[in-house]
Amino acid sequence: MLVHNQMENFKEKFFSFLDPIVASILDKALDEKEISMKEALELFKTKSIDFQALVLVADWLRKRRVGDVVTYVCNRNINFTNVCYTGCGFCAFSRKMEDKEAYLLKPEEVGLKAEEAYLQGATEVCIQGGLHPEVDVYYYEELVKTVKKKAPKIHVHAFSPMEIVYGSRKVGLTVEEALKRLKEAGLGSLPGTSAEILVEEVRKEICPGKITVREWIETVKTAHKLGIHTTSTIMYGHVEKLEHWVI
Repeated sequence: MLVHNQMENFKEKFFSFLDPIVASILDKALDEKEISMKEALELFKTKSIDFQALVLVADWLRKRRVGDVVTYVCNRNINFTNVCYTGCGFCAFSRKMEDKEAYLLKPEEVGLKAEEAYLQGATEVCIQGGLHPEVDVYYYEELVKTVKKKAPKIHVHAFSPMEIVYGSRKVGLTVEEALKRLKEAGLGSLPGTSAEILVEEVRKEICPGKITVREWIETVKTAHKLGIHTTSTIMYGHVEKLEHWVI
C-alpha cells in the first residue's frame, strides 16, 4: 500500500474528490490527533470513494505504526459447558440442565483436549462456557491448572468478564481476588466477549441477564491492572444503531 513519501501526493490528488467533512477527519487521523465520537460516526457512514479513502488511510496508519509484520495464533476453542440460564436473545448455544444435549466437561477432559491441540501444533486454547449453576471460580481455577499441567507451554485465553463476575460471586470473592487466583493458576489472557454492544439500552433488549456496561469495563480494567491482557469484541448487525458502535 502507500508508503510515507507517497501520502502527501495521495492527499493532494485524491482528497479533493472526497466529501470535505470526511477529508478533514482523515487528515486529522493522519496527524495522529484523536477524532471525536461525532467524527467517528461520520466515518461509519462513508460509501464509495469516501469509504475507499478511509480504507487506504487506515491501512497506511497501520503500516506506519507496526509495519507489515502480521502475527497469528493456532487456537483450539473449548466450550466446557453449554448449560446456561442467562437467556440472551441471540443465543442458539445454551441448553438447560435437563436437556438431552446438555453437558459439563470435567477439568481432566478439558486438559486432554488442550494436550491434543498442543500436540497438533496449537499455541493457544480459548476456554469458555455457559453459566452453569454448578460452576464457580474454583472450577475455572482447576480447569486452568489441569490445562497447564497437560500442556505447560500453551497460552490459556479464557473466561469472559461475565464468567469472571459470575464465578467470583458464587464463592464470595471479589473480581480482583478471582483474577489473581486464575493468573497464578496459569491464565494468560481474557477474551473480551460478553461485551456485545456496550450500551445499556441495547443490552436490556438483547441480553438483559448479562453484567452491566460498568461491570464489564471494571472487570477488564482490573485484569489490566493485574497484568492480564484482554481483547474486546463487538457484536453488530442486530438492533443497534451506528451511534452505538462509537459510544
